Amino acid sequence: MSQSQDQHDALRGAAASAVPADHHASADGDLEQLSPGLATTCEPSIRDSEDAQDEDPFLVNFEYQDPADPRTFATWRKIQILFVTMLLEFWVNVISSIYSFGAPEVATEFGISAVAARVPAAVFLFGFAVGPVICAPLSEDYGRVPVMIIGLVVVALFQIGCALANGLATLVVLRFLSGCFGAVAFNSIGTVSDLWDSDNQGWGVNTFALSAEAGATVGPIIGAFVVQDAGWRWTFGVSGIVLAFLTALFALTVPETRAGVLLSRRAKKLRKSQNEPRYYASHDKLRSEHTVTELFKETVGRPILMLFTEPIVFWFALFDGVNYAVIYMFFEAYPLIFVEYGFTIGQQGLTFFGVLIGFVIAYFLFALQIKWFHYAGSKRPGGVPTPEDRLLWGIPGGILFPISLFFFAWTSFPPIPWIVPVIAGALFGISSHSLFLIVSDYTVSSYSIYAASAIAAQSFLREFLSGAFTLITEPMYHNVGYQWATSILAFIGVPLSVIPFLFYKFGPTIRRRSSFAKELQLVEEKERNRRAKLESRATTLTNNAAAEVNLKTQ
Repeated sequence: MSQSQDQHDALRGAAASAVPADHHASADGDLEQLSPGLATTCEPSIRDSEDAQDEDPFLVNFEYQDPADPRTFATWRKIQILFVTMLLEFWVNVISSIYSFGAPEVATEFGISAVAARVPAAVFLFGFAVGPVICAPLSEDYGRVPVMIIGLVVVALFQIGCALANGLATLVVLRFLSGCFGAVAFNSIGTVSDLWDSDNQGWGVNTFALSAEAGATVGPIIGAFVVQDAGWRWTFGVSGIVLAFLTALFALTVPETRAGVLLSRRAKKLRKSQNEPRYYASHDKLRSEHTVTELFKETVGRPILMLFTEPIVFWFALFDGVNYAVIYMFFEAYPLIFVEYGFTIGQQGLTFFGVLIGFVIAYFLFALQIKWFHYAGSKRPGGVPTPEDRLLWGIPGGILFPISLFFFAWTSFPPIPWIVPVIAGALFGISSHSLFLIVSDYTVSSYSIYAASAIAAQSFLREFLSGAFTLITEPMYHNVGYQWATSILAFIGVPLSVIPFLFYKFGPTIRRRSSFAKELQLVEEKERNRRAKLESRATTLTNNAAAEVNLKTQ
């Protein structure tokens, strides 16, 4: 999965749901949200114009409890929007993995090697890695809905081309382009920050993570039965048909939620209806100032720099990358292992329910994760948690990572019952989901205004490793043996498993030595001052309202 700047706002909200002071207060709900720029955690012009709002009658913004503000929508409406949007996130990830059981048939039909037949699976993930560079800024500048619809319509059309492909080259090109355009679905996490303030985004972000993981895991389950009963070409047929239906559902039921885009539209209407050209939204100004060089620096240059110069970014990117690579390796390894139990293709696909159940268990354990974070923070001086407190949940999750892989490696063969390795897969699913959340939370908390670049670096490495490992899985399992192949992954996980503990212990020192530390301190000080001002303003408004009520009752 990949995240953009205002996707980082939603990830930050997962942590802020535990401690409200970590991000902008709900009083900011009437302010525009994030832009592709990395200057602040909110659009810079919004913050700069806070004082000027009352003085500039032509600056268009949301009023208090404005019905057009997505954050004021009724709860049922927010959930409906989130549900439909996450269905698209889910299904695009299904498309990423549904091909896995079709690769052997493709190798036979096209007369190519097994490794070559896996290339279409790998390049889709490479597309996931590079697609957000374009898709995320477009979504933030021009809105969630048009970018999502255009991108997914293109993906649906590409599925027709894949189904009719008469050679490997066609499959490879169309799968890569499908991954690039399919990356628009990752903008669904931005919808979370559109609908909820940071104090209430935690479960939305958790749902985004589950949707992506569950989609990738359900893909082989569906693909196994499709290949078994209809052949590999219909994996793309099913992908395209369902995607077309979900895209239509999205277009009919989901409104635009990007605050800056909504305010820009409102300003345009006011200029026309009032015959006054001076009405404007700060989003328009930001969009007009964007340059290709600036966007390249923010979406490519800085993430690469942080990946190789910041220990927090690199080591957690590596851990998260291996974590996701194992998931996609399982898509290739499970059929090799469970065919030894005499399972049909469809039955082999059903074994992925173990990993899926693990994801779901970890999803609901998020409530315990929040309580654990609260407790850790209460023990700190002043009762204020540190970013390292977010890693506590990752310590057992990190330890479970290699344990679950060793467990799977040495129980995944007859006469050991098939349910045992499936249970091992469920334990891995619990670890995997937990690690994704703590990696995102800790990175965002550590880098504040630069979190988008840090998350982008981690996302790129994650998708790249997932694609690369897909290509080596089958040769690796055949050459070193099924048990030892999985054990190699577990051995890689052993040193990685201590990363959460090491950063829990030494994280404060590492953060102080960061090349970004000085600027982050200045921004945090500015943020504290801004929050104090907002609280003072809110207190004044409350007192004035109370005074008015008292006057009316006298």
